[in-house]
Amino acid sequence: MLSKLEVLWSPVRDHYILWGGNSIASYKITKRDTAPTAGVLNVSNTHVAELICSANNQHQVRCMDIHPQSQGDEIVGLGSSDGKITVTYMAKLAWDGSGLPKKEFSVKYPRPCTSIHFNPIDSHLVAVGLEKYKPDNSILIYDISQVYGKRENTLPMVNSVESSKPVWEFAISEHCQNLCWFYNNTKILATGMNMKFIRLFDIRDLNRVVSSTVTKAAMGVCTNPKDDKYLASYIESHVYVWDTRNIEKPVQILPQSKPVLKIAWCPTKSNLLTTLQADSSSVTLYDIQHPTIGNEEVEPTVMERVINLKSTYPLTSFAWHRTDENRILNCGGSNASGKYEVRDFSIYDRIGLCMTPYFEFIWSHGKRTLKTLNIKKFPRFQDISIKIQTRAKAQYGLEDELYKNAEMVKDEEVLSNVWHWLHLSAKLVEEGKVVCSSLKTSFKHPGVLSVLMQDCENAPSEVMNVSWTDLGHINCKGSVKFYTRPERSMGLLLCCWPFKYDSFTSSGIISFVENLEKEKAYTRAAAIAVFNLQINLAIEVLNRAPPEAGLSYVGIALAGFSNEEESNWKKFCATALKKIADPYLKAMFAFLLSGSNNYESVLRETEMAVDDRVGFALVYLSDHKLVEYLNKLSIELCERGNLDGLLLTGNSSQGLKLLQNYLDNTADIQSTVLIAVRAFPHELDTSTVKNWIQNYQELLNSWKYWFERADFDLMVVNHKNERPPPQVFMSCTYCGKNISAHLRTLKNQQFSRLNVTGTSNKLTACPHCRKPLPRCVICLMTMGTAITDVDGVKPQSFDNWFTWCQSCRHGGHSLHLTNWFTEHLECPMVGCSCKCYSLDIISPAN
Repeated sequence: MLSKLEVLWSPVRDHYILWGGNSIASYKITKRDTAPTAGVLNVSNTHVAELICSANNQHQVRCMDIHPQSQGDEIVGLGSSDGKITVTYMAKLAWDGSGLPKKEFSVKYPRPCTSIHFNPIDSHLVAVGLEKYKPDNSILIYDISQVYGKRENTLPMVNSVESSKPVWEFAISEHCQNLCWFYNNTKILATGMNMKFIRLFDIRDLNRVVSSTVTKAAMGVCTNPKDDKYLASYIESHVYVWDTRNIEKPVQILPQSKPVLKIAWCPTKSNLLTTLQADSSSVTLYDIQHPTIGNEEVEPTVMERVINLKSTYPLTSFAWHRTDENRILNCGGSNASGKYEVRDFSIYDRIGLCMTPYFEFIWSHGKRTLKTLNIKKFPRFQDISIKIQTRAKAQYGLEDELYKNAEMVKDEEVLSNVWHWLHLSAKLVEEGKVVCSSLKTSFKHPGVLSVLMQDCENAPSEVMNVSWTDLGHINCKGSVKFYTRPERSMGLLLCCWPFKYDSFTSSGIISFVENLEKEKAYTRAAAIAVFNLQINLAIEVLNRAPPEAGLSYVGIALAGFSNEEESNWKKFCATALKKIADPYLKAMFAFLLSGSNNYESVLRETEMAVDDRVGFALVYLSDHKLVEYLNKLSIELCERGNLDGLLLTGNSSQGLKLLQNYLDNTADIQSTVLIAVRAFPHELDTSTVKNWIQNYQELLNSWKYWFERADFDLMVVNHKNERPPPQVFMSCTYCGKNISAHLRTLKNQQFSRLNVTGTSNKLTACPHCRKPLPRCVICLMTMGTAITDVDGVKPQSFDNWFTWCQSCRHGGHSLHLTNWFTEHLECPMVGCSCKCYSLDIISPAN
C-alpha cells in the first residue's frame, strides 16, 4: 500500500517514478487515444500513465534519487533505514533475476539514510546523508562509475572492500537532515546539519567548510539550478532564501499559512521557488527577482502566485519537469484508504499582453519566440484603432465640405450627426440666418445655449396661444401655449426642427415629415407632426406605415383625441401610456395628455433624439424653464461624453470638455482631434488640443502613414491661419550661418546686393560671408544656379533643390543626381566609391 507518496520526473522522456511506503513504480505518460484501455492512470484530460514496472516490499527505503543520465531505463539510488545505499536499474529492482547490474554500499555503523542526491554534472558521484553516529561521518560521497554503464553490458561486480568505501567523508559526529549538489559549481555540496546549521562543503578540500550559518531553518535545503548564488530551506511554516556569497542571514523570509512539506526551485525558470504546504491542493510560486542599481544589488522583489493543481486529495509531493517549461507533476494520497492520484499539470506564465501598431496582440511564451495574434482576423476583438486606420486611409475629416465626412462614419449615427450639424451650423452662420454676438472666429459653430443667451433679459419671449377649435378639434377645449423669439427660432434652425407657427420654418413641416417617412421613421414623423399641432398629418403618417409596423391602431387611437379631463379617451390613454415601448409614441401621447403646460414627461424621454427634445423645449417651455432645462441637459451630455451635446455647447470651452469626455469613453482620438481642428480653431493653441494633435500625429507615424500625416498637418496649419516655422535649415560651409530662403525674404535689402541668377528664390553665394555655395558634382555649377532640362524644357522647382548623400556628403541638383543614378550605382564624384543610391532604404537598388 502506498503512503506518504513522493514523485520524481525521470530523465527518460515522459517517464516518472512514484514511490512511498513499501512500493516503487515506474510509469510512462502517453496520449489517451494511443494507450490501452485498461490498467492506466488518468494524469490529465488528454494523457494517461502506463505502468512499466514496479517493485514491492521495499520496506526499508527512506530516500531516493534518479541518475541524471538515465537512458531507456532509470538508474535509481536508494537509501535505506540501515544505511545501505543501492544503485541499480529500475528493471533490476522489479525483477531481481533480470541479470542487470546492481551495486550496494554499506556504512560502518548502520543507521538511517536521510538524503541521497546524484551530482548533476559529475554524475558518477552520489552524495548520501545519514543520521548522527558519534564516531562516524554523516556525509558520504561514493563513486559509482562502474555501475551506470550501458544497460546491455553486464557491469562487473567489485568485491574489493576498498572500492566500496566512500571517496569523500564529512561531518563527523553530526546529523545531516538533507543535502543537495550545486548545479554549476558541482564541487560544492549544500547541507542542513543538526537542525541548526546550513553548511557548504567543498569536496576539493576535505578540511574546509566553504560557508556556514546558524539557523533552525535547516530542512529541505535546495540549490537553484539556474543560479548558484541562491539556495532555499524551511522550518515549520517559514521558507528562507539565502545568498551563498553572504550566508550569515537570509535575503528573504517567506511566511506560510501552514507547515511546509516540500520546497523546490523550477529548473526551467530563473529564481522561481515553489512551496507545498500540509493538507493543501495548491502550490505557491515565488518569482524572486534580484534587481541591481548600477553595480549594486538592492533588496529583492517577490511576486507570489497560488496555483490550484485540482487534486482530489491533499498533495504530498510535486516535481517540476527537467526540460519542459511550465510542466509540473503532483501526487496526493490518503493514508487511511490507500487511494492516490497523480496529475500532469501545465502552469501558464503571467501574460504581459501588448498590442503592436499593426493590430497584433503579442505576448511571451516562456523561452519560445513571442506569439502574436492579428485581431483583424477576429472581428469581435477589433477596437477603435482599426476604424481609425481605415478612416485615415479614406481621408476622413479632411474633406472641405463637412457633411462628406459624415458619409465615412455612417456606421456610427451620433458621429455622423455631428458632422452634419457642423456643416449645417456653418452654413446658417454664413447665410446670416443664425447670428451670435459671442462668436470669436470666422469659422463659427454656435450652440443653442450661446444663441439663446443673447440679450435674454431685455427681450423676453412672446407668449402665443392657439385654440384647439381653430386647429379643427371641435370636441377639445382650451388652447395650446407656446413661445416665440428670434433667438428661439435660430435655435430651432440649429436643431433642424420645424415648427408650424415659426416664421423661420413654417413651410418646412410637411417636407420634414415626408423625409422621415422615407427613412421609415414613422413614429418620429408622427410625433413631430403632433408637436406641430397637426394631428391629422400624424394620423395620415401612421396609416401610411406598412402593416407589419402595427401603427394603424395607433392612428385610430389618435383620431379620438379629446382633452376633456373626464373623457374616456384621456382615461384610456393615461392607463395605456405605461405599456407603450416606443419613445416617440410615448412622448406624443404624453404631450396630448399633459395639463397645465407641464411637459416633463415628454422631456424625460431620453431615448428621443437630443435635437427633438431641445426643439420641443424651445417651443413649449418658458424662458426660465428653458434655460434651466438646457443647462441641465448640457451638463448631463457633457459628463457622458455624448457628442450630441455639441448642439447645445457649440465650439465653447464647455464643448471642449465634452470632446475630452468623449475621448476618455471611446479612445477615438481621430474624431476628437478632427472635430477640434475643424470646429474649435480658437482653441488650437491650448494645451489640451495640442496634446490631441500630437497623439494623433504619433499614431499616424507608428503606422508609417506619412502622406496622411502630411495632409493632416496641412489642415491644422490652414485652420491656424499662420505660417509654420521652418524645421530644416541650411548653413554656410565657411561661416556656419543660416542661408535658408525664408531669411533672404526677411532681409531683402541685404540680399539684393548678392548675385542671384535664374529664379528669384535661388542663391549662389552665402548672404553673410559672400563665399560661393558648393558646386553640383554633375554640372559643376554653383548650387543655386537655375538649371534646364536636356531638351530645354523648364524643369520643376524640385529639380533645382539641394540634395546630397548622408554618407559621403557629395551632392548637387536633384534632377542631375536622379538622372545619374538611373544608370550608375556609385557616387559621381571622382575617386568616391560610395554606392549612395543603394543606401536609401526605399531605393529599388536594394
